[in-house]
Amino acid sequence: MRKMPHNFLLFTCMFVLPLFFCKKQVDFAKMVAHDHLPALSLSISSSKIALFQANAKLNAVRFDWGYNGNTVNDAVYYTLQLSLAEDQFENPLEVPLGNSLAAGFSVEEFNQLLHKIIEPGDAGDVAARIKYMRQVAYNHKSVSSDEIYYSDQVLLKVTTYRHIVSYESPDFFTLPGNYQSWDPLLAPRIVSKPGEREYEGYIYFPIEYQQFLLVRGNQWSDFIFGFIGGNKFGVKGTPLSIFGGKGAYLVRASTNTNTWSYTKINSWGVTGSAIQNPGKLDMDMLQDPTNSCIWRLNVNLVEGDLFFRANNDNNIKFGNEWPAIDHVPDYNATGIHVSSAGNYTIELDLSIPGNYLYHIHRNHL
Repeated sequence: MRKMPHNFLLFTCMFVLPLFFCKKQVDFAKMVAHDHLPALSLSISSSKIALFQANAKLNAVRFDWGYNGNTVNDAVYYTLQLSLAEDQFENPLEVPLGNSLAAGFSVEEFNQLLHKIIEPGDAGDVAARIKYMRQVAYNHKSVSSDEIYYSDQVLLKVTTYRHIVSYESPDFFTLPGNYQSWDPLLAPRIVSKPGEREYEGYIYFPIEYQQFLLVRGNQWSDFIFGFIGGNKFGVKGTPLSIFGGKGAYLVRASTNTNTWSYTKINSWGVTGSAIQNPGKLDMDMLQDPTNSCIWRLNVNLVEGDLFFRANNDNNIKFGNEWPAIDHVPDYNATGIHVSSAGNYTIELDLSIPGNYLYHIHRNHL
């Protein structure tokens, strides 16, 4: 029988051996992808959570689960997902947790986190779960599984709170006047950020001709300021007067310049790329019948940005500074982003000086 030439055998071995080693590599890749992680069971310290500002630094809730890999080369990475129960994790909040096996939040932390899906001061049904995946070390290299796993979900009933900033003297004036029996204890306020000495507040005056004084604190004292000519105020002045009839006003005062001003708010409206309102600048909001410094609107929005504007112009205009914190409107800031089209209830609450708030709540019709 004729012998095979040596060079043919050598060629055959060179061809077969790489196939053998490639097959081994493919098998390992399949092993990484299909060696499933066990199911996680998520537990929670409480399923009914009422958050209060007075308890801000106390513990609110703790999430626990129990799997941390099955070999020393096995690293599992976890993410806490939170969603309104009705949304079924369509666009969940995600909190990366690394390889931790538990996550705890203070009342303040959890309140701020939940404000992304629950309006401040409201209650909601929240679903929580853990998303997890694995990376395996092989030959000093990290190989990522392309499979993502989820724990079972737990349900929580959460009530959030509206964070109220308290202003102490000298960071506020009260405005006792003829519209409320000259009582500084019950008078509305204008406030300043600490140290800035620039005060403002939105006040509803229920009579046609308003007069008031600026009082430092909420008791009659030596620090009482009134009209001294032009747009100036000072000690021993006469009452300050507003000419414009009853209604809501933005009142401002500066102790840097000893000047004051007022602007009547005839309307608040919304405008921007999220508003589909051809032929009109703004969509007007309606005043709350029980609190005339709160305005609301029910409207269909598309994805885009919106702004709040007083009196259909840009002299008094609210957007939101990034990152958004607790739905607080900011003057002359960038637009408030609406991420998806739908029917929304919009609210602008200017009833507490220094604690302005807006809601943009999507309605599930």
